[in-house]
This record gives sequence, structure tokens and C-alpha cells, in this order.
Amino acid sequence: MTAGQRSKGRGNGEGSIYQRSDGKWCAAITLEFGKRRVLYGRTRKDVAEKLAVALRDVQQGLPIPGKRLTTERFLTDWLEHTVAGARRPKTWRAYEFAVRVHIVPRFGSVPVAKLSPEHVQRLQRDMEAKGLSPATIALVRAVLGTALRQATKWGLVARNPVPLVDAPSGLNKEAQVLNPEQARRLLEAAVGDDFDNLLRFMLSTGLRIGEALGLRWADIDDSYRELRVRQQLVELPGEPKSFGQPKSASGRRVVPIIPTAADALHAERARMLKHRLRAADLWQDHGLVFCNELGGPYASKRVREHLHRLVATAGLPERTTPHTLRHSAATFLLAAGVADRVVMEIMGHSSIAMTSRYEHVLSEMVAGAGDKLARFFSAASA
Repeated sequence: MTAGQRSKGRGNGEGSIYQRSDGKWCAAITLEFGKRRVLYGRTRKDVAEKLAVALRDVQQGLPIPGKRLTTERFLTDWLEHTVAGARRPKTWRAYEFAVRVHIVPRFGSVPVAKLSPEHVQRLQRDMEAKGLSPATIALVRAVLGTALRQATKWGLVARNPVPLVDAPSGLNKEAQVLNPEQARRLLEAAVGDDFDNLLRFMLSTGLRIGEALGLRWADIDDSYRELRVRQQLVELPGEPKSFGQPKSASGRRVVPIIPTAADALHAERARMLKHRLRAADLWQDHGLVFCNELGGPYASKRVREHLHRLVATAGLPERTTPHTLRHSAATFLLAAGVADRVVMEIMGHSSIAMTSRYEHVLSEMVAGAGDKLARFFSAASA
């Protein structure tokens, strides 16, 4: 009777052990729908131990790890069946880029069950040696760690090696934050710029650039006291701009509007009405607060280009970006004595840990922070 005959008729979760003509020991286990998985070993004891583990996993509803499942195949399936549909298109593209360009070329052919901390360490070192940015390395590390965390839950790997490897030191850089004096210089430099009101508004509310560019008048209460983040601008390469919901539940939130932000809104409404009168026949009414000359959404690239020039004019650090304004707003709130939990809600952070990143810059702002903050915004408005 052949090995195949011996296993025929066995039910799901049953197995058998046999020795091939070449002396190699095998254990066959029957899975759902009549599928079989064969485990190999040098001795009968080896395959008996593997079979016992496999039978236990089947009983617990876990998939059986296989040496033939490569990292490339696992990541491809993970992107297609787990990430696609569950994450936003922009996020999927970032994940797919990390997998295709950085992870698969490095160890895509390695069985996912055999990935080790050494593989992760070498990947990080190679990327650093190529001069890739900390942001790119952080993305690749996050994608690989997320995928292998899922593989661990599914029983495809014994452990996730990514947390076992320290992140490169460059990934732990503190967030770029403007102090009140730097923020004042930036706003002075921005007077008369097309994005004066937008930058002032972002600095005083902490909105992400996509949230600010997707903000509608309908999202702001009539008294200009608060706004609700309900949508954000979505920009994908090669596709027209569109709008989507915030990327997470914490992103859908209520944000207070202080007088400086309210002043920026009033000024922006006046500017918008002028543009609307000039381009009445071409006007596209999307209800946006910050819109271009025809009522459509601005491209975030255009905002960044203007900010880059203003940063140079104000003599601020070159790596100041629109996200720096968000970091700065969070820091100003903490300096003014607002509780961490409240700042977390206003900023749309998913955890207190994200908010606490800003606390390292508070030492120079602690004394009389509330009064200083009020004077700063009053002076900036004047």
C-alpha cells in the first residue's frame, strides 16, 4: 500500500507517518477540503514531533506553517486580501511600494517562517547605506512589522522579528516644532501671501494639511467657535484630487477655534468672495474654506512650495513643513496647561503616547505659558 493510499479516507485533522524509499521520513496531515500537507524530517521522531504540533494547530483553527511559503508570496497575499479594502488607496500604495521596492528584493525568496532579526537588521543597514531617508526606513519597518504581526496571529511564523531589532537612531528624531518667536516670524513673513490665512489657521488649530484643505464652511459652527473634521483632501499620483473621510475614528473630531483662527476664517471668506465675483462663470462651488481662484481644492504641493519660501525668508529651520505647524500647535496647547487627554482629542491622536512626544520642548514655555500664548497670537494678528 502506498503512502497516498494509507492517508486516503482520513478525516480533517488526522495524520500519518511513513518512510520513503530514499529513507526520508514524512508525516502527512489531512486538511479541509481534502488538502494534504506533508512534513519532512531525518528521523521518525522528528516528523512525529512536527505532526503533533501541526495536529494541535489544526484543532485550534490555526493555519499550518509551510517552508514553501515565501516572504514574497505571503506579502503579496497580505496586500491583496488584508490591506486592500481595509486601508485607504494612498496607504495601500505606500505599503505596496515598500514591499515591492525594498522588502522583496532583499529577502522575498526566504520562507516567511524563517525570517529572523538578522534579516531585518541587514535590511535596515542596507537602506541606511544607500542614504535613504529616515521616513522611508520607518515606512518599510512599519509595513514589515505589521505584516509579520498578522503572520504571527495566523501561526505562519513563530515570532515577529521586527520588534526584536532596534530602529535606526535617525528614526527617533524629535518632532520639528516652532517656538512662539519662530512662529511669529513665520506669520510676519506670510503677510500678503496667498496662504497667509491657511498657515495661520493651521498653526492655531493643529489640523493636518489634508484636513485643512478639505475643510468646508458647513463643518464650522455659525459662531466660529469650533469645527468638526469630517473629510480630508486625498491626492494620489496620476489621479484627480478627491475627498475622503479622516483615516481613523480618532481623526473625526471636534476642534476649538480660538480668535486668531476665527480671524483667519473671516479674512479667507472675504478673499474667496472676491475670487468668486471675478470668476463667476467658471466658479466651482465645493463649499471649501480654503480654495483656489476657481473654488476648487488647492494642491498640497503648492502650499508646501509657498511655505518653503516663507521659511527661508523668516530664517527658520529648512525642515519646517506643514506638519511642523501641527506639531507646534500641540506643543502650544500643552504649554498653555491643556491636559494631555484633551490635546490628544483635539489633535486626533490615537494614543497619549503620540501626544507625549511634544512634552520635551516645553521647558522654555512653562512659566506663564497661557499669558505668553495669548500675547503671541494677539501680536501675530495685529
